[in-house]
Amino acid sequence: MKTAIPLRVIQLSTGHEGGAGLAARRLNSALNVEGIDSKFGALEHSEYHPEMNEFSISRKFLQRLISGLLVRIQTRLSKKVLFSLLSLNVFPYRRIAKLGKPDEIILHFHNWFNLVSQSEILKLCKRGYLIVLTMHDERFFTGGCHYTFDCNEFKVSCNNCPELPVIFKSAPSRNLKNAKRLMKKSEGRITFITPSNWLYLEALSSNLLSASNITCIPNTLGTDSGTSQIVSMRNKPRVNDTLSIGIASMARGSYIKGGDITSEIETLTKSQNLPFRFIYLSDPEIQKDSAMRFWAKIDYLLVASRAENSPNVIHEAKSFGIPVIASDIGGISELLTKDFDISIPRDQINTTAILNILLNINRKDPVKRAELMSANFHKYVKDSVALHQDLYRSIYANKNKV
Repeated sequence: MKTAIPLRVIQLSTGHEGGAGLAARRLNSALNVEGIDSKFGALEHSEYHPEMNEFSISRKFLQRLISGLLVRIQTRLSKKVLFSLLSLNVFPYRRIAKLGKPDEIILHFHNWFNLVSQSEILKLCKRGYLIVLTMHDERFFTGGCHYTFDCNEFKVSCNNCPELPVIFKSAPSRNLKNAKRLMKKSEGRITFITPSNWLYLEALSSNLLSASNITCIPNTLGTDSGTSQIVSMRNKPRVNDTLSIGIASMARGSYIKGGDITSEIETLTKSQNLPFRFIYLSDPEIQKDSAMRFWAKIDYLLVASRAENSPNVIHEAKSFGIPVIASDIGGISELLTKDFDISIPRDQINTTAILNILLNINRKDPVKRAELMSANFHKYVKDSVALHQDLYRSIYANKNKV
């Protein structure tokens, strides 16, 4: 009789919120329900209150100061896309070693910015740690650019980046060269996960990860998404013909999230007295009460992003039966159901085209393909937790073959 493999996983993310942090916490919770010894850790924050199987990672004052400066500098490098060219390492080997020895744990990174550096992750592999890294954007294989848009330089070397100021143009290329050197020394000890097939193909086509272990596993919504409560609240009859359009991005002014577009649409809606009202998940009143109110109030979720992987908010909308109006880009394309959701063509991600879509929405409840949408979505995400478990067990069982 074979002895069961003891499995301990440490989920690590810079923050407890945002796409990566939320996905990590949900996965951690779901794994524990399934009997897996998993812990989630994120940087200490006044709004982060660790729950069961979670912990916070403290920083010294100087580390917090430098981290803040890095964030301010790097968020101003480009108006188009976020860059993470340099990451402060505040969770070094000596602290990680306290969580477990290389033969005792698997380290699963989700967002590592100002938590560890890319080099440190690869050095941990060299020390014998098994690493799983979920890529929630493209930064790992671009040398720092979160989304490449139409640029294909990540397939070569990211030389002379056109999006960066002159003094930073060579930074992505240097990052890639360093990462490639370290990847050779850590071969076989790092496994990459992408939450969408789109990102999977992007990673395989990159110069850095073309020969790496990559698998596609959609994010999980966890064990308690409040689905029945929201569906019940949304089944109440509509009071009037005004459609409630939900905007779930927490960064209202983000170019990538189409913040400028949604702002212009809302301004036109008010000036022309159009039958729409916009509800923001980031609204302090919503945040103060419960995010569930946001989902209960909206008729459609609008995602006017110019670049995306696989947004958690679209997953949530689908679990609640809420139709989505979203850009036909990146991993979003895999999530939309024809005749239920509304796709915004790539060349129509602008104020005029999206406002025209809103004006021509069928006012009847979009139930025609609701069952198909639900079936497609659950088929897409249903095995997420099981696939993570299988992956952990596989790499743990094969650790001595590396």
